Amino acid sequence: MGSPTGFLTLNISEWTTSLVPSHSDGAVSSLSDILETGDVLQRYYLSPKACAGILRRAEARKKVLPRELRMALAQIASTVMEKEQEAPQPSEAV
Repeated sequence: MGSPTGFLTLNISEWTTSLVPSHSDGAVSSLSDILETGDVLQRYYLSPKACAGILRRAEARKKVLPRELRMALAQIASTVMEKEQEAPQPSEAV
């Protein structure tokens, strides 16, 4: 005799075959196949500050980012550094 709730649960093989999508199902797709193109709202972009943070954390954790990603993040992060240099320092403000 099983547990009183045994009929309500799936065993592992039933779980994996019925509820979890399999990579062998359907066609294979890549990220570039599903990315949005055209007009995308600004809120979906990474800010320069966020890009700088990603680079800083990767360096602190000694993680190697893919070259293209690292270059794109660095390019965007450099805009925050330029803005910080242009902004007046608190001691300069009168």
